[in-house]
Amino acid sequence: MTSKKASGNYSKVQSLIEKGHLHEASRILSSMLSKQPDLKLKDLLKHQEETYKYLIHYFIEGYADNSRDKMLDDIKATLNFINDSILRNEILIDSSDIYSSTLRFERVRKASMLSRLNEYKDAHSMASLAREAGGDLEPIKIEDEALMALFSYVWTMYGSSQEDYALLVDAVKDPNLPFEFKSQVISALMLGNLAYYDRKGMNALLDILEADLSQNISARALVAIVLIMAAHKNRVTLDSAIRARMSLWKDSIVLYRELREVVMTLIRAHDTQRISSKMQNEVLPELMKLRPEILKRLGKISEGADLEALEANPEWEDIMHKNGLGDKLKELTDMQMDGGDVMMLAFSNLKSFPFFNFTPNWFLPFSNTHHDVAAVAGQTGDLFSEILESEGVMCDSDKYSFIFSLATMPESQRQMVNSQMSAQLSQLKEALADRKLKSSLPEFDQETTRFVRDIYRFFKLFRRKDDFNDPFAAPIDFISLPILGDIIADNEILNLVGEFYFKRGYYKEALPLFLRLESDFDDKHLLWEKIGYCYNALGQLDKALEWYSKAELFHPDSQWLVKKIALCYRLLNKYKDAAEYYLKALEQDPDNYNLLMNAGHTLLESGNVNEALKHYYHADYVKPDKLSTWRGIAWAELLLGNLNKSLDYYQRIILIPESSATDRLNMGHVYFLLHDYKKAVASYIESARKEGYGLEKLQQAIEEDMPVLVKAGGTPEDLHLILEKVKYDL
Repeated sequence: MTSKKASGNYSKVQSLIEKGHLHEASRILSSMLSKQPDLKLKDLLKHQEETYKYLIHYFIEGYADNSRDKMLDDIKATLNFINDSILRNEILIDSSDIYSSTLRFERVRKASMLSRLNEYKDAHSMASLAREAGGDLEPIKIEDEALMALFSYVWTMYGSSQEDYALLVDAVKDPNLPFEFKSQVISALMLGNLAYYDRKGMNALLDILEADLSQNISARALVAIVLIMAAHKNRVTLDSAIRARMSLWKDSIVLYRELREVVMTLIRAHDTQRISSKMQNEVLPELMKLRPEILKRLGKISEGADLEALEANPEWEDIMHKNGLGDKLKELTDMQMDGGDVMMLAFSNLKSFPFFNFTPNWFLPFSNTHHDVAAVAGQTGDLFSEILESEGVMCDSDKYSFIFSLATMPESQRQMVNSQMSAQLSQLKEALADRKLKSSLPEFDQETTRFVRDIYRFFKLFRRKDDFNDPFAAPIDFISLPILGDIIADNEILNLVGEFYFKRGYYKEALPLFLRLESDFDDKHLLWEKIGYCYNALGQLDKALEWYSKAELFHPDSQWLVKKIALCYRLLNKYKDAAEYYLKALEQDPDNYNLLMNAGHTLLESGNVNEALKHYYHADYVKPDKLSTWRGIAWAELLLGNLNKSLDYYQRIILIPESSATDRLNMGHVYFLLHDYKKAVASYIESARKEGYGLEKLQQAIEEDMPVLVKAGGTPEDLHLILEKVKYDL
């Protein structure tokens, strides 16, 4: 919501309510309401103030009152409602955001919950008859439009009467109304609640969940509840009635299982951007690079050729494995089998159809009988019908994208897509069937995945997504969820979520989970390594060392640990300690080139130049003629005064195309120390002329190296004159 236009008093009042300073909060609210014509809010505030005064009076008089805490929570909830309503009214005046526009339209129409429900029920009855008769799409269109109108009403019904919410819940419980209706009510309640915390709307969702209508309905209701709680933790924490309802869930094994699935699905959704980025930046570019080579090896393929032959060709598989693409594709397949959303990128460019201009359509369960789909569905053939009806293959939003995009294709292209997808569909269905067998609540799990992906696409791809607060902007902190966090935050899920984050590089999110596990974890040294690695990745090197060192006590011979400790010391500029650990690592792997080089660098930085040089020469023996090795040798020989040896290596280095301005600078130093001032000037000029370097950087580098050059026998005065010559000749 565009809350930037709202009064700065909103946040202040919110904070006062949370702290229990209700007198001051009421005073500010009264002042804010004096500028608004909402008489209902003014009366409500006056009633709350009177109730609060009586509560305080009876407390001071010493009367026992078991309901005092509940009354306080109710007063806080009402004051928050008034504060939200003032904000909402202020935004509504001139805001162009889609929520405000929809609410203004609803107020102009002056519809009621009862009228909206009756309009939909009547339209549904007529549409059902039309489907049985076949052919006439007009009644179906009227039903679809009535459902959209109901969605808009429910989405913006904040502040409605308790009777309206009761009517809505009763309609959802009606066995004669379809799943599409019930799911859209849940989505609308969720969307409205994400905008403004709605106590009545939250209770309505809890009523729907606890009615246990079906696994599909329960999945959608629980997803909505968890997202609302994550968005409004403080409000739910203050609401004793909501907390009391949810506390009853603690003894339900089924609800624990369902909550766990919802939380894991929401956490996986956060990984969608990384998966899409990997596909866009790594997999697709590599596929494009492979195309010429594939065509060259397999011969030119005409437009009508059998593409299945290309897919099955072992030569193509060899090419993919040689450039690493095969591993990347396998990784993406594994992500999909783990529940990762690999379809997001493919369908992200297919959300520009007019269908997606309307908010309700992003949450609508797929139906072949929808009036926008019905005319197209008959043209796509049996395979496409099978794809669209398959559980778990695509989320509903993507199914609509898919069928609308098919409608724009020529028949020949549709046939080609048909042939290409046949094998893939059967493989995917096998994998999904396997996952279904492993699940104790397969329908719940599949519906949860579909619904979360639809929600994710809405907040990431809707053309007016900036009008909404994105619940996926940050990973869900499930531990901090009121009541629910306590229900599911056992060691098993802490470890499961922690490993999920850790494996995918979300170290900031994994760290608090691992720290919470630390006291009860069996293989403590393995957990300590991961905690250390998280701190390491987050740049907190001292803490990383602390945890690595704890793990080292249990596993002193771990090569991985030794190298990590060495790296931390090196990054902390503790070169002597770093060298000690690199030398320890070399004891187990004496010919490891990287270890030899790192040992050389840290020995050099710690002042042990002779030992550093030995390791550089050893590295050169293991991997001859590497530029980085020659640089180490050349600089170490310079520091030891072996200028001719140093010069020999720098002369080799500058012949390599990858050599840098710094290499020419260092060679200039050697010529300077050898008193060959002409060549020193020439080398410095070459350094300055290297792209991106220049005279200023050259002067700065010479100034930094001055102590080394003076120690080696040069004088600042001589070097100054040489630099003056460089300036004249540049």
